[in-house]
Amino acid sequence: MKIYVDDGSTNIKLAWVEDGKVKTFMSPNSFKREWSMRFGESQGIENYEIEGEQFAYDTQAADAEVTTDTRYQYSRVNTVAIHHALHASGIKPQPVDITVTLPLSEFLTSGNTPNDANIARKKSSVKRAVDAQGATNFVVGHVNVLPESIPAGFVKLGQLTEDEALLIVDLGGTTLDVSQVKGQMSGITMTYCDPKIGVSMVTNGIRDVMAGAARTRISPLTADKLLISYEGDAALLTTRIFDATQRAAVVERIKQQESVLGHRVSDALERFSGYTHVMCVGGGANIQAVIDAVKQATQVPADRFFVSGNAQYDLVLGMLNMNEEINDENAEG
Repeated sequence: MKIYVDDGSTNIKLAWVEDGKVKTFMSPNSFKREWSMRFGESQGIENYEIEGEQFAYDTQAADAEVTTDTRYQYSRVNTVAIHHALHASGIKPQPVDITVTLPLSEFLTSGNTPNDANIARKKSSVKRAVDAQGATNFVVGHVNVLPESIPAGFVKLGQLTEDEALLIVDLGGTTLDVSQVKGQMSGITMTYCDPKIGVSMVTNGIRDVMAGAARTRISPLTADKLLISYEGDAALLTTRIFDATQRAAVVERIKQQESVLGHRVSDALERFSGYTHVMCVGGGANIQAVIDAVKQATQVPADRFFVSGNAQYDLVLGMLNMNEEINDENAEG
């Protein structure tokens, strides 16, 4: 079975074909060292062992392993996160072939050629055996590695002529990957990656202000949930922060960090020119301040600026589309 995996720092996104249909699944990253106590099978699979080390999936762990770092791409917790997503997806444990990604800064050398050493390191990391407590294990066979950002524009690039070019702005939890790709996937003009620009700039700010103003340590996953819902889900903020003044401080910090993130993305795009279309993908594509900053920086007409309603899945579905001949009408979440 072939599984396509966008193993980002915040979430693991899966795409696969089952009974002729494309299916997707997302699993948040929140893992701590040592196993957790389980209360019945209804909790699902939480405990894993890899190379003699134990990890547990725990959404509330304030001391969860740091995944917003490039080193995460080759870490044991990354491998565990992929296996946890596979188990949580409902796919029957079996031998699988996996396609994963690397940030452009890791996938390419300074000369814009594939970094064979990093690609081999990623393959070896993903192939490591992971034992899931009380469950049959997935066995990883062949591993393929693709660069981030570029597959996300695969479908749109097929709609452009060779005289046109798509600027793909992929803002994830840890890195900003930008690719300028010629229409019909006929060539890559330029790529850029900044491993210090990511949505973690906002979520880390949330954790800092929660630890200060609200005197509460929260997990990275909880910070991500607060970021996603702070404007539309007052109940979540109220549940986590009782004091209205403290809630206001958190919201103010979120907006400040979102603005800073937008400026950082905008600055990075100044090095690109000559593109005709722009596409925003990744978790950061859902942040309005980032969208506004990219629009301002690129100045392309509205009909040439794309942000899908499924930005989190654009990369993993692009990976699948590059390798599978499946009609889009068969896609389901």
